[in-house]
Amino acid sequence: MFYRVALWVPVLTGLLLAAGSAEAANTGNAGNGKLVYQRYCLSCHGAQGNGQGEAAEYMSIKPRDYRQGTYKWRSTPSGSLPLDSDLEHTLLNGLYGTYMPTWRALDERSRLDVIAYIKTFSPRFTTEKPQDPIIIPPDPGYSDASVARGDAVYQKYNCAQCHGAGGQGDGPSAHELKDDWGNALVPYDLTKGHVKCGDKSTDIYRVFMSGLAGTPMPTFADSLSSTDAWDLVHFIQSLSPGYAKNMAGTVASTTAGGAR
Repeated sequence: MFYRVALWVPVLTGLLLAAGSAEAANTGNAGNGKLVYQRYCLSCHGAQGNGQGEAAEYMSIKPRDYRQGTYKWRSTPSGSLPLDSDLEHTLLNGLYGTYMPTWRALDERSRLDVIAYIKTFSPRFTTEKPQDPIIIPPDPGYSDASVARGDAVYQKYNCAQCHGAGGQGDGPSAHELKDDWGNALVPYDLTKGHVKCGDKSTDIYRVFMSGLAGTPMPTFADSLSSTDAWDLVHFIQSLSPGYAKNMAGTVASTTAGGAR
C-alpha cells in the first residue's frame, strides 16, 4: 500500500503544479501591465487612472476614472466589480461612438497584464470579488409581435424620458444628465444600428439587467421579467432601420420556408 501511495504522490503533485501554472498563466502581471498602460492608455486615462490624461479635456465622452472600480460594461450584477473577461471584452471590441478603440493588436499576455495594472487603481479589487455573471436566457427570436410588446415596455418604463420617443437620445431629460463624476451625459441614440457594448442581442439584454454603473441608467433586474426584457431588446433593434430590414427579410424567409 505504501508503495502505491508513494507512486501517486509525485503524480498528484505534478497535477497540482500544472493546475497552478495554468491559473498563473491566466493572471496578468501588473508590473508588466504598467508599461503597456503607459504606452497605450495614459494619454486618456491619466497616470493616476483618474480619467484625466492630457487628451481627456478634448473628449466629449470622458475616459473612465478607474479609482472607484466602477465599470459600465460588465456581465456581473449591479454594484459588482467586473470580471477580468469583461475588461478584456472592452479591450478587444472598443466602445463604439467613443474614443476608446479596439486593442486587438495587443497580444493576450499584454491584455492580461494591463488589466492587472488597471485593477491596482482601485482598492476594491483587493477587498472584493466579482459576483457571478448574470444568467441570460436564450433569445426567443425577433418578431413583429415581440417588437410591438417591446414598444409597450419602452413606454411603461418611461425610457423615452431620456432616449426620446424615437430612441434618438433626445428625451426631455437628455440635457440634464450627468455621470457620477459630474460629466455631462447624452443618452445613447438607439437608431445608430450599433450599441457601445456590442451588437449582439445578449449585449443589450445584459445592460437592462446590470445597469450602467456610474450613470443614470439603472438596473431593471428586480422589475423586468426576462420575457419583457427580450421584447424590449427586439424593440430597440427595430429602431435601427438596417437591422429591422434584415430581420424582416429573415422572418419572411423563415415563414415561407415553414409553409412549404
